[in-house]
Parts: sequence; structure tokens; C-alpha cells
Amino acid sequence: MRLYDDLAGWWPLLSPVEDYADEAAALADLLTGAGIGAGARLLELGSGGGHLAHHWQDRYRLTLVDRAEPMLTLSRALNPRARHLAGDMRTVRLGERFDAVVIGDAIAHMGTDADLAAALATAAEHCLEGGAVLFCPDQVAETFVPSASTGGTDAADGRGIRYLEWLYPMVEGGGVRMEMAYLLRTGEGGVSVVHDRSVLGLFSTAEWQAAILRAGFADMRARTVSGRTVFLARR
Repeated sequence: MRLYDDLAGWWPLLSPVEDYADEAAALADLLTGAGIGAGARLLELGSGGGHLAHHWQDRYRLTLVDRAEPMLTLSRALNPRARHLAGDMRTVRLGERFDAVVIGDAIAHMGTDADLAAALATAAEHCLEGGAVLFCPDQVAETFVPSASTGGTDAADGRGIRYLEWLYPMVEGGGVRMEMAYLLRTGEGGVSVVHDRSVLGLFSTAEWQAAILRAGFADMRARTVSGRTVFLARR
């Protein structure tokens, strides 16, 4: 998506960091319940601009991995104490293991069974025995409904963004088509319109559970966080 590449500078206005506070707290509570306490080494795959990690930087020792260098640049400024590394969640191998591995809503970009299996294998490869993993898809098949949403914010320098997000099921091949339209206002007052799109994966809860178990995890539980189904398991 262009939003993670040449349009990455607009990300903090489209999805403000403060909007992640409640979700970050709820996920931290789940990790605490799984025995992951303060000071634990946590790996986030698909960390994006670091908005979720920002609320954890005083709690965990963070390693943040994303394939999009422009998003890592944003995260480095926001989370200077975290370690940042470039890598694809399907293939990256760091040669080390962590107390916890988290894949937030970036897991939604795993559009096929093979992509999802590869991302879960990466999580397993980097999780200590007895450690915990959290997978946080935007939606699961049995509760997905087509939708449209809008939002956006303004910056002190005069820039602003407004967006329309449209989600609908693909006719062929499964998954969800995400269409995004952005109105981008520069500090000088000019406004441009940009169209962006992506294909998201859509798996049932049972498919998620089976894939997680196949990846080598156990004690798998589905939980609801901020209205979304997330999956907590142990290595």
C-alpha cells in the first residue's frame, strides 16, 4: 500500500498514536495473564509506525520489525529506545528468541493460507519455549460484514487528511478488498486526492485455531479486545 510507502508521512494523522492506548493496555493485560511481565523481551512483527509499541516502551524491551522502511523511520522517531529492524514477517529470521511475539493488525495483510502459515512459523521461530504469542486480525470470517468508515485529523502545521475506507468481500479467491480514498491538504492549503487499495485475508476462528496449532503453539485461546477477536497462545 502507498500508505506504508510514499504516503507514510500521513500515517500519524490518519491513525493517531493516542488511539492505540486502550488496545495496547488490553493486550498487555493478556500478556500479563500469560506470565509475560514488565521487562520481558517482546518482538512485534509488522510494527508499522510504532503506534502500538509506543504504549509499551516503558513496559517491555522492544524489538520492532517491519518491511516498510518509511514506517520504520516514523517508529524510530516515536520509539527511540526500541530496536528497529527491516524484515518481512513471512521470512525474517533474527537468530534469537523472545519472551513474547505480537503481530497486530498487520497480520490482516496475510491474504492466503500460505502467507498466514509463513507468518505464524516466523512467530514460532522467535518465541521462547513457554513464551506467549498474540495475533490480532482486524476481522474473522464469521463476524465480518462489509463496511465503510471515515476519519482523519489535522496537524499544527496546517496539513490535514480525511479518508474513506471501504471493505467488501472479494468475489473470487476469498479475502477482503480494502479500498482507501484520501484527501490530503498541504500546509499551503492545496488538496489532492489519492486512491489506495489492498487485499486482506479473511479466515474463520476455526481456521485461525488450526493454523496456530499447526505452527507449534499450544494452550490457544480466542479473546475479544476492542471488539476484535485476538488469539493468545503459548510456544
